[in-house]
Amino acid sequence: MQVIVTGHGNFASGIESTVKLLAGKIENVSYIDFTENMSEEDLAKEFKKQFDKDNQALFFCDLLGGTPYKQAAMLKAAHPSDDIAVVCGCNVGSLLENGLVGLDKFENADQLAQALIESTKKGIKQFGVSSVNNKQTEDSSEDGI
Repeated sequence: MQVIVTGHGNFASGIESTVKLLAGKIENVSYIDFTENMSEEDLAKEFKKQFDKDNQALFFCDLLGGTPYKQAAMLKAAHPSDDIAVVCGCNVGSLLENGLVGLDKFENADQLAQALIESTKKGIKQFGVSSVNNKQTEDSSEDGI
């Protein structure tokens, strides 16, 4: 199975740079940017070229409904018998958590998609805020001055 990270501008190459800095190269992950000098058809050709290498694929897109997402969804629709999943809005942490353990641990692209979504949900936090009746609270478990 492969993961194809894609998005507007340098989203994909930015994710690639971060992943390499934190963990090195993750096997079977490729990065395809949708830049201002590309058409939708250019992006579709890049997806098809990468997809032809391994037709078990997960597309990791930046935005719901954007061109990279739509092109990935169209590829999935054109290949209903292949194992393809399309997700959006996930983050670097979810990719690292699931990609570093090895993509081969997932039976199919949908299972990987669900793992990425769950990792993303667990990973989003706000510093210093605890939700108690929607009020900010301080942690009182620590001895103060």
